[in-house]
Amino acid sequence: METETRQFTANADYEERDTQPLHLAAGQEVTTGPADREWPGWIWVGDSSGRNGYVPAEILEPLGEDRWAAMEDFDPTVLKVRRGDALVSLKEIHGWHWCRNDESIEGWVAGYLLKAKT
Repeated sequence: METETRQFTANADYEERDTQPLHLAAGQEVTTGPADREWPGWIWVGDSSGRNGYVPAEILEPLGEDRWAAMEDFDPTVLKVRRGDALVSLKEIHGWHWCRNDESIEGWVAGYLLKAKT
């Protein structure tokens, strides 16, 4: 996981459609499903309330008997971006960047939506 901040510009518009993404708290138990083929390193998980979504595989620890727990909190918020938005990447995990926009709003942005500032 990269932690150095980098400057980007959004190269396209993007808005997430999932209105109830899966937030995880450290220690929360989940079930796992398949790994994401398009984004290696992300795995499908579900919680006891029926919410599900992809999380970075490295934040999960096995508890045994097909049980897993989150080792840290995970915020799945995807940042709404418009072409030309200035963004700062605060960290990158498996091709997705946790970014902050000019309004100090933060969320995940897929790497293909970002153009490095020169």
